[in-house]
Amino acid sequence: MPWSRWIAGRGLGRELRFSLLFALLAVAVFVALYLANDILIIPLNRQIARVAAAAMGLFGAHAVVSGAVVQARGFAVEIKNNCNAIYEFGLFAAAVWAYPAPIGAKVAGTLAGGAVLNVVNLVRVVSLLALGAFARDWFDAAHLYAWQAIFFALVAVCWFGWVLRTGPRT
Repeated sequence: MPWSRWIAGRGLGRELRFSLLFALLAVAVFVALYLANDILIIPLNRQIARVAAAAMGLFGAHAVVSGAVVQARGFAVEIKNNCNAIYEFGLFAAAVWAYPAPIGAKVAGTLAGGAVLNVVNLVRVVSLLALGAFARDWFDAAHLYAWQAIFFALVAVCWFGWVLRTGPRT
């Protein structure tokens, strides 16, 4: 019996197709992002640093930027690849594009999810900078545990929300 009939006979066709396509797209996105580090990621990290410093200024805290490093009240952070939401966005986009939905819904979902992830990431960066500057003892726990969990949960919530709103293509 061919594998495709065995899979389809057990109702695994759509799920297996999604899983394999998601894995393939995720790897492709991560490889592309790795290769685009100098032309995309480094400038993005510097921009996030500038925006975070400006946001700190809105709250009355003076922040200084040098490249991708932001410093406030003697505490400095460097915006690196895991601080820019690009890999989380790549994971989200891979899940959206692997899901059986109309292309217009995929484009809209990718753009909306990307906007949400980037706005929340900016909140994350600013809150971590503020914690480091004003409550340094809380920085490591917030950075390594709280925000990591929150952010990965946000990726899942964005995708599930998009799926529920979009529904599968029949």
